[in-house]
Amino acid sequence: MLHSEDTYRHYLRQLPDFRDFTPEEFTKLTHDLMVKTFPKGQVLFDHGDLRQRFYFVIKGVVRLERQDETGNFSFINYVKATKGFPYRGLYTDEDYPYTATALTPITIASVPMATFEAIIALNPLVTRQVISQMSQLLNQMENRLQKLVTSSATSRVVQVLRIFGTDMGEKTPEGDVLIPYPITLIELARLSGTTRETAGQVVTKLEVAGKLTYNKKRFRFDPNDLNLS
Repeated sequence: MLHSEDTYRHYLRQLPDFRDFTPEEFTKLTHDLMVKTFPKGQVLFDHGDLRQRFYFVIKGVVRLERQDETGNFSFINYVKATKGFPYRGLYTDEDYPYTATALTPITIASVPMATFEAIIALNPLVTRQVISQMSQLLNQMENRLQKLVTSSATSRVVQVLRIFGTDMGEKTPEGDVLIPYPITLIELARLSGTTRETAGQVVTKLEVAGKLTYNKKRFRFDPNDLNLS
């Protein structure tokens, strides 16, 4: 169990995102390290807040959300343990581009954004890693938009379940995917652009068809066999 900031530094140093920093760079990066725990629903920052710190999820899941000017469309993404954010806006934005909320109870580390940006600019290996992370996020969002552009609410719910599996799922020994975090039907409906009732109906049909289980708000399914056809 993690107890002190020094222990957290040692933990972070072993992770792929931090291995390419030199010892001096890592010491400078984590000089003002802050590690905090928050309950589910806690807002870390709002869209438009001053972009002061870079965050890294140690435990739990964070939801990133931004609505368009009409309020009719939401960008939603999820950041699970051992992933950092926000990569969007590095070196260009003064404000956070979305609101970050704890989807589950979380433990989260953060460092000053200015320090993070200054150090990655000087280390080609870390720069390459950050570019790779941003490329993966872009591909992920493009694929997500393609899958969710459908008039069928049922299809959108199924696609969102697959997204949850990709973003938060863990492979089981049986070969299917378990999402080890509690996901409410309301959360499923929000990303699907439908109602809680419709999302619940689709989940029930999938359960009856033997395509998934939903126990204590935790989904388990085979993404390749998740359909109602």
